[in-house]
Amino acid sequence: MKAYAEALVKAKAEEEAKEAAEKAGEDTNTTKRLEEEAKKLSEKESKVDSLAEEAKGVGAPMKCILSKAKDSTQAPSLQALAHHSTMTQPLISPSSGLVNTQTPFASCFNPQLNTHLILPFKRTTSSFRYKSPILNQIQTMAPSNLKSNRWSLQGKAALVTGGTRGIGRAIVEELAGLGATVHTCSRNENELDKCLVEWKSLGLKVSGSICDVSIRAQRESLMEKVSSLFDCKLNILVNNVGTNIRKPMVDLTAEEVSTLLATNFDSVFNLCQLAYPLLKASGLGCVVFTSSVSGFVSLKSMSLQGATKGAINQLTRNLACEWAKDNIRSNAVAPWYIRTSMVEQVLSNKEYLEEVYSRTPLQRLGDPTEVSSLVAFLCMPASSYITGQIICVDGGMSVNGFYPKDY
Repeated sequence: MKAYAEALVKAKAEEEAKEAAEKAGEDTNTTKRLEEEAKKLSEKESKVDSLAEEAKGVGAPMKCILSKAKDSTQAPSLQALAHHSTMTQPLISPSSGLVNTQTPFASCFNPQLNTHLILPFKRTTSSFRYKSPILNQIQTMAPSNLKSNRWSLQGKAALVTGGTRGIGRAIVEELAGLGATVHTCSRNENELDKCLVEWKSLGLKVSGSICDVSIRAQRESLMEKVSSLFDCKLNILVNNVGTNIRKPMVDLTAEEVSTLLATNFDSVFNLCQLAYPLLKASGLGCVVFTSSVSGFVSLKSMSLQGATKGAINQLTRNLACEWAKDNIRSNAVAPWYIRTSMVEQVLSNKEYLEEVYSRTPLQRLGDPTEVSSLVAFLCMPASSYITGQIICVDGGMSVNGFYPKDY
């Protein structure tokens, strides 16, 4: 009996010893796990602290965001940032995690924090999956010059037809004033020489040729001259020449029809053909046509002129698609009545002028500089995503339905 009792006591003691050993093992595992979690937490907090150090000067919103990240023990990752993109390209290269040179701050949405993280990074010259032609050209410029170069034509070579009067002259002076080197042409030698002297006195880089663009041989000579001047490259072609013969359609003679078609459309079409190799060679080409609201709406005694401008509008759209692969953009401006010598006679009739005002919401005529400023914009890097557009410069005339004055 005594031996049995001793056996039970011994067995119980062994069982208790075994349980104690197992419990001690569990405590050891728990301690190790807690130590590992503490280490991970410390590493995450170190990352947040490092980002906070990088973000000095960003302000209270950044501190608040980083504080939330720290409280949640969730540090933002460059992997998440790599998927954030702007309208044109990623802020951060998915391959390298480096920031786009055009973006001083990177932003991403962290689903674990349910908030956006905005982090500043140093600029770099990392490559990306997509670079627009304009950004490729200017990405090496100093950040302080970046904005101004988007709105400059410095170093560009331009040809403007019919550049000695009216809208054409305003375009020449606008482009040259923004830094472009411009060549223009005119049928009138005396007029051209006078303009060249004036432009030289203003310090504008403008040269000129005598040319009637309605004649094919003279167009070819003009383009040979331009090719020689600009080393076989041309950034900007402004097809500005145009005319009108104000007659009812049935009264137009065969000669008048031929003159209008040759001046308004044939010349434009052929100059584009001749300029294409030079535009392509420039790497960033731009064509701007001077169209008219007559290509959109019916105007009295302008049936044929309106037809030629409608053809120009469609050519604008077609070239935008056909030449896009060569980095050549194509756009047009479509003016209403602009104060030029071409419309002086018709607008000398006060009653007619009042009718023009009544159809124009802005109640006035346009100025040539209000057209040239748009042409210049369409030639700038700032407009690099605009192509195939015909933009009216008409004081609202083309959108005016029946909008009577207050009575």
